[in-house]
Amino acid sequence: MKKYEIYNTTAPQKWTESIPIGCGRMGATLMCGVAQETMYLNEETVWSERKNTVSACEMREKIQKIRDLFLADKPAAANQLANQILNNNFPRIGSYESAGKLQIELHEGDSASNYERKLDLVNGIARVTYRKGGSRFEREYFASYPDNVIACRITSSKAPLSVSISYERDLTLSCHAENGVLTATAKTLLGDHEFCIKAKVVCDGRVTCEDGQILVSDTNSLCVYIVMGTQFRLGNEYVCATEFPASLDYEVLKARHVADFSALMSRANIELPSLEVLEGLPLQEYVNLRTLSKLTDESMHVLQWQYGRYLLVSSSRVGTLPANLQGLWTNALASGWSADYHTNINVQMNYWPAETVNLSDCHMPLFDYMNDYLLESGKKTARDYYNARGCVVHHLSDIYGFTAPADGPWGLWPHGASWLALHMWEHYLFTKDTAFLKNTAFPFIKEAAIFFLDTLAYDVKGRLVYAPSTSPENSYYVEEDGKRTSCRLASSATMDVQIISVLLQMYLESARILDIKDEENITAACQALENLPKMQIGKHGQLMEWIEDYEECNVGHRHISHAFGFHPAALITRKDKALYKALEITLKRRLSDVDSTFKTDIGWTLNWIAILFARLRNPSRALGMLDRFIAKSIRDQLLEIVKVPSMGGDIFQIDGNFGFVAAMSEMLIQSHEDVIAILPALPSRWHSGSFRGLCARGGYEIDAQWKECEITSIDIRAKFAGECKIELPPSQKAITFVDENGTVYTAVDHIISLNITNAIHLTAIK
Repeated sequence: MKKYEIYNTTAPQKWTESIPIGCGRMGATLMCGVAQETMYLNEETVWSERKNTVSACEMREKIQKIRDLFLADKPAAANQLANQILNNNFPRIGSYESAGKLQIELHEGDSASNYERKLDLVNGIARVTYRKGGSRFEREYFASYPDNVIACRITSSKAPLSVSISYERDLTLSCHAENGVLTATAKTLLGDHEFCIKAKVVCDGRVTCEDGQILVSDTNSLCVYIVMGTQFRLGNEYVCATEFPASLDYEVLKARHVADFSALMSRANIELPSLEVLEGLPLQEYVNLRTLSKLTDESMHVLQWQYGRYLLVSSSRVGTLPANLQGLWTNALASGWSADYHTNINVQMNYWPAETVNLSDCHMPLFDYMNDYLLESGKKTARDYYNARGCVVHHLSDIYGFTAPADGPWGLWPHGASWLALHMWEHYLFTKDTAFLKNTAFPFIKEAAIFFLDTLAYDVKGRLVYAPSTSPENSYYVEEDGKRTSCRLASSATMDVQIISVLLQMYLESARILDIKDEENITAACQALENLPKMQIGKHGQLMEWIEDYEECNVGHRHISHAFGFHPAALITRKDKALYKALEITLKRRLSDVDSTFKTDIGWTLNWIAILFARLRNPSRALGMLDRFIAKSIRDQLLEIVKVPSMGGDIFQIDGNFGFVAAMSEMLIQSHEDVIAILPALPSRWHSGSFRGLCARGGYEIDAQWKECEITSIDIRAKFAGECKIELPPSQKAITFVDENGTVYTAVDHIISLNITNAIHLTAIK
């Protein structure tokens, strides 16, 4: 596989430019200085906890009063009442926190020559090299999933090393060093959850310990190994239970790490047109030369795509928690938006690419989190807040299973569980794993569906609706009692209808596949599906965002929530010509609004819109969004940054990194319309190239090559024998392919029908 590296010749100037490494459960970000290495440490369960002191009984009564007004078709009165009675009824959750920083002091000053820092994306190895005082210094780092350890090796070609290692963090409880091991304990800002950091030095030189520091001298090479443990995971004996691997042989650990990491990264690849003159340049020099010279080179898109895959492999592994709003990495005790699990798009976007880019096993932490942390809590919230069966999750959560409404009236949005359930269903569609569907997915899908069977109600107009909810995070104007009022809460916004429809369909189809007899709920789900409001087209020709054709408070809002039915779901397809056209108009209005918050260039918004354009088969607009993300939303280390002046400036938010991967993949392969569309949204700049290892629903793995925007070869590997249909680009409407056995296949209306037993290789015949 091609070598993919993020290469710079200057050290990071701020934390958002640091290098992240991780093994799912723990990680670090590297500041890569010369005089000093600062490693910001992270463990996924170092998380503050705020106790929810809101009276669920009181909240239930208030929600019901608001619901009654919506059922009476009085949205303005419902919003006014909500603002009056709910102000003090929304708790906030605690933040995901940094585990502190390990300081490695190396030199007197930062002056050095030939400085380079590199992140090897395929092997998961970070390196810093430079020359100083006649010696070449190298530092190498990795975070090992097989051995659950972070490792750093420091070497000098000539001059002996003189190193001191210390630990810093607010709320440190103890820090001492002995026998080459530094042990520190600390606690979270809220909740007093304790944790432990241990760092061990292995070298052939002199190692002493004093004042809580490790001092190393008389050696040209040393290794630092870091492990972390939390009271949350290990109980009160967490310090003793935090252990190093039995063997600390650096080369052995590195080999095991590289074998594990590269096996995942090497599953998929994309190659696009590139220019030799730009190869091997430091990233910033590459960006400047490409931009100033207006050179057409797509290497940056491929690098950004592989970097997103790297971040997913680094932050989400089997047996760990899912990636949060910052993946795994933070340097603060109070992170932006608490670095929590935002369930009204953000944590979902983290996992949009997982199945397509051949990282299905990295999807598993999300499912474990749903069942182990959210399901029972969500059932309790359904009982306590709504007097309903089933499971409900609102717009955010944490590692303590928080599922109640939070933050403000917008926190009454009830679709965290129902949207997350789609991820389980998508995993099944890609893998056809019926054991997963039965044992992991169906219990969650059923409970999420039952909640709405209990809470849907008919309003005075005879519509089966859910209220109160929102269309995240937009508002609308309503005329009521002679007044024009801005409203946030709504009754059955279009997104509500779409999500509930998809959820009930998933429940019914899962029950059918598994032959589950649940007659009462199945009958109720069928009736609800029949009676839910239909998606509607508004006065501008747009897909209506609410149940009435209200005027949006912000036409250019960053969320396009009513596009849920187009992506990530597939309620709207090319067969639905009127709704398909309405989606096009919706996007046009979103992007043309002169006061649009879209101007803030929020990364996840750009990439969601890129995906929507890909499904609309508009490659130039999709690529334009990717270009804009690269130009506006990332920094030297390619992490997504959101500009929020009210929160102090640049905030790292990882969902855009993952959304980029999903968007670029959606331009190359789609499988949501019962065909596998190859190059469905290929921009002219990507005229020649290839992809390998991308996956499609139905259990398929696909490779493809193309030249001058036309496919030259296709490889398909199928998990299950059967028929599949391949959709080709429009210009190949009647193209002929031949397989390795000489069998000829001719496209009919750019569709090829195949019966595949195991694998097939097709070559285009000119």
